[in-house]
Amino acid sequence: MTLFRRCLGIGSVVMVLAGWGSAQTLSAVGRFPPEKTVESWLLSGNPRLVAWGAHDTLMAHDRYLAPDLLSLASRWQPLAPQAIDDSNHTELSQQQMDERDAMAAVLDALIQMKVLVPADTLRNLAQDFGNAVAVLLSRMPPEEAESVSFDFYRSPAEHGYGLQYVSAALLALHPVPGFAADLLTSLSVHATVFVVAPGAGGIGSGRCGGACGISSDLSHAGWPLIGRYALSKQKTDGAFLLVAGVDSIYATRKESAHYLGDGCGMGVFLGSGERLRLIAEMLNATPEEIPWQTELTKSIEFQSVEQFDHALLDFIEEQQQKYGATVTAMAAHGLLTSSEADQSLPKLELKLTDMRGEGATPMLDPPDLPSHVEWAVAPF
Repeated sequence: MTLFRRCLGIGSVVMVLAGWGSAQTLSAVGRFPPEKTVESWLLSGNPRLVAWGAHDTLMAHDRYLAPDLLSLASRWQPLAPQAIDDSNHTELSQQQMDERDAMAAVLDALIQMKVLVPADTLRNLAQDFGNAVAVLLSRMPPEEAESVSFDFYRSPAEHGYGLQYVSAALLALHPVPGFAADLLTSLSVHATVFVVAPGAGGIGSGRCGGACGISSDLSHAGWPLIGRYALSKQKTDGAFLLVAGVDSIYATRKESAHYLGDGCGMGVFLGSGERLRLIAEMLNATPEEIPWQTELTKSIEFQSVEQFDHALLDFIEEQQQKYGATVTAMAAHGLLTSSEADQSLPKLELKLTDMRGEGATPMLDPPDLPSHVEWAVAPF
């Protein structure tokens, strides 16, 4: 049974029906209802009244009701989509969507009132409210946030990629055992190797990305507007700082009638480039001081199969020597144990692109690759 699906006694039903009309006319009268009325809405079990109770608690900044908000948040259970027909298609029911909207209002009130939320509560909320949990996590004392941050970092598919990035950024400031090794070994270097004819020049490549924002939905009759959150690496109007580090992370609040999810987080995700920059931060270095990159190209002239294979293996060895220097530095800073240092290298993914044109000597099977190096199975 979920948070709001509680059986109400006769007295509670009367209370809810009375509160229903009060909530509907709240904006019109322009004043807050009595504290006891707001508390009764929070405890009513009715999603719409819970949303109004959280809204009015926030508007009045009534810290007396903060324990009720925390109690509601602590009892949240992750939503499971329901089967709607025989086609195996699932989606949230209307009741579940109402419950989610109500909890979004509760979390908005907790965030705006700067109420600390326990780690176990954040674990329950993370699957459905990743960005809000990221904001709340950023405000926890480091010693209390370490364990839950590591969990969120290691399970992005379950808890959201924006939350993973915020968790990693927090852990980079206060590393826990195993974090640095995982950050490094989970990093993939993409190397495009161009096979060129003797005397041909080098070939470069570029990469670009987009960003998305947080949209509005102002149609939910009889409900209050709810604050929800987008994450960004850029400080825009109204944004507030979550994590200050090598790449600062910000959050922006915008009101809507429904909780519509976290979207793409405005490009906030933990890619290989972000991992490398966090490693530099933990080494008290600038990213430019790290002697390798996560996206690179290499042009190798083809004169013979033996010559090309030798040049390719030389290129790989050169890259792995650079990785080894970083591993040594991380061990010297106490970020890696000796056992971790012996096994920790980023993965080097190679993609060959033959630029020699028609009539060139056919490429034979490429050489066997060292450990931690493999051929890319998908386009970069």
